[in-house]
Amino acid sequence: MAITINGKEYEEADLDNNVKNSIAQVQNANANIANLQADLLNQQIIAQHHSKFIQDNLPEIEDGETPTEAADVDSEEA
Repeated sequence: MAITINGKEYEEADLDNNVKNSIAQVQNANANIANLQADLLNQQIIAQHHSKFIQDNLPEIEDGETPTEAADVDSEEA
């Protein structure tokens, strides 16, 4: 089976086992990165949804009244 790397085809049988292992590791790492990016996007969507829900469902505060507890629901960790 031929493997293409940087536009050049190599026969799998001609590759060192360590090179074949590294190819598999790169493929696994790229798949994990794609999964992590999808999971990150899902978590951002969930956080946005719940933040909006919190804001939309907070009890109204009359003028001059201060909340008893402050929470920053819009903060994001880098």
